Amino acid sequence: MLPIRVPLRKVSASIPSSYGAGGTTSPDLAERLLRPLVETAAGLLVEAAARALERLVEQVRARGGSLRVTDAYRPVEAQAKARAKYDTWHRAGRPRPGEAGWDAATMKAAFVALPGRSFHNAGRSIDIHVAALRFPGVPSLQQLDTLWDIAIPLGWTPIIRTPNEQESESWHFDFLEHWRPVLERRGYEEAAIGAVLETGENGAFPACGMTRRIQSQLHRAGYDCGAVDGIFGARTEGALYASGYRQLHSDTASVVSHVDHLPPSDFARWTANRN
Repeated sequence: MLPIRVPLRKVSASIPSSYGAGGTTSPDLAERLLRPLVETAAGLLVEAAARALERLVEQVRARGGSLRVTDAYRPVEAQAKARAKYDTWHRAGRPRPGEAGWDAATMKAAFVALPGRSFHNAGRSIDIHVAALRFPGVPSLQQLDTLWDIAIPLGWTPIIRTPNEQESESWHFDFLEHWRPVLERRGYEEAAIGAVLETGENGAFPACGMTRRIQSQLHRAGYDCGAVDGIFGARTEGALYASGYRQLHSDTASVVSHVDHLPPSDFARWTANRN
């Protein structure tokens, strides 16, 4: 494990999962019959995301809808298993459920990020049961529009571009916070790597997690060190120097402590410190 910069915590018991007794799920199940998310393995988020989820559930209920979480925190080990099922499905030619060649036990017919590269692994993502939203007076194909109107001001970012109930991943929302600028500059995968590593999780990068942690925190603070690749090269060293660190031959722990305490970036500083 790496030093924990942003810890995970249990979500409120008021947050419903999408699952009833025996793991059954249906939009017709009453909320009182659903298992609280905190009683599942997914019931962990970082503090800010946990509070934002509480507000999201409250505001959806105030509009007469029901927000049910199918997945939230996902350990790296679980991510690896899910990714293996996705890869098996892809190698089989991507058969649809029910078609010849489909095997529900070994396949997953939806995209799964590589381990350590998903905001689920950082406690910053939720998947919700779209069909269970059921805002009264809202057409079925505009339910997601209503949810977006509530979720986005609370800091939740949909992973798809437009609210389309029929689109894959329409259920997925990320709580980016200080990783949003990194996503915009470096892309989704590198932002997610940084978010995962700051929780102390290192299972996806056992050989170079500390260096990736340093690189991702430099990006978070607005110092462009290039790829978050675990290689402590000239660009990483230059960005570290630009951040004010001068003891370049000291122990790694002191470097991590320095970058962890850097303030978040602003665009002007990031532009000025590009290598």
